[in-house]
Amino acid sequence: MIANIIKWTFIVFMLVVFMLPVFYAVVSSFKPLGEIYSYPPTIFPKNPSLEGYINVVKDYDLLTYLRNTLFVATVATVITVLVCVMTGYGLAKGTFWGNRPVNRLFTMTMFVSAQVIMVPLFVVIRSLGLINSLWGLIIPAVYTPTGMFMAVQYMKDIPDELLESAKIDGANEWQIFWRIVFPLSKPLVAALSIFSFTWRWNDFVLPLLVVNRRNLYTLQLALATIQEEYGGAEWNTILAFSTLTIIPTLIIFLLFQRLFMRGIMTGGLKY
Repeated sequence: MIANIIKWTFIVFMLVVFMLPVFYAVVSSFKPLGEIYSYPPTIFPKNPSLEGYINVVKDYDLLTYLRNTLFVATVATVITVLVCVMTGYGLAKGTFWGNRPVNRLFTMTMFVSAQVIMVPLFVVIRSLGLINSLWGLIIPAVYTPTGMFMAVQYMKDIPDELLESAKIDGANEWQIFWRIVFPLSKPLVAALSIFSFTWRWNDFVLPLLVVNRRNLYTLQLALATIQEEYGGAEWNTILAFSTLTIIPTLIIFLLFQRLFMRGIMTGGLKY
């Protein structure tokens, strides 16, 4: 009993600690500019205002940034999920020569920092002619070591007997994957989709390297640059912009929360 009380007290405390900055940013986005700079600071706005949101829509091309980010995040997520699930199935259930070394090689890439490969990645993107192209933000995001690891661990739980029965019935590998493996991988697909979409939606470094045209900016790149425009944007505008960028990923997580947790528990915590 006491252990449960301590556990839940700690959970609630950590929830408050992590959510308090987000909560303060959201409620402050509804404050007039003068109230944000007032001292002592207020938690809730005394005179709620949509001034920040009006400034975002009026002064910045929000719809263009939103369209670019949504295109990159959606297309990259679809390709990433397909690549990870297919590769995970091949590595977990395949019997080809060198299966284990290749599997270990993929796992080792999890320990390579993204900053280490930024320069060679930029050189490759430039060589492919993808600078100032949204596809330059999509193609490098196709492979994710974490997603690959989750897919391999998840596929190991699929019974071999089920696949062997399908082969006896005359199904080829392509039919087995699409008719049996993929439908059984819905929790994995949900977890990978949320991870990939969130990564691409919140990505700042790759757009900074690849894109320098304003009409190709993503939301995060636009958010990072608005402070430099016109002598600096007001803080209520910045907080309103930040709040708007949170909403899509929050909606997706709430919609697929149950499948997401199942995918994490079965695919990511095997070891």
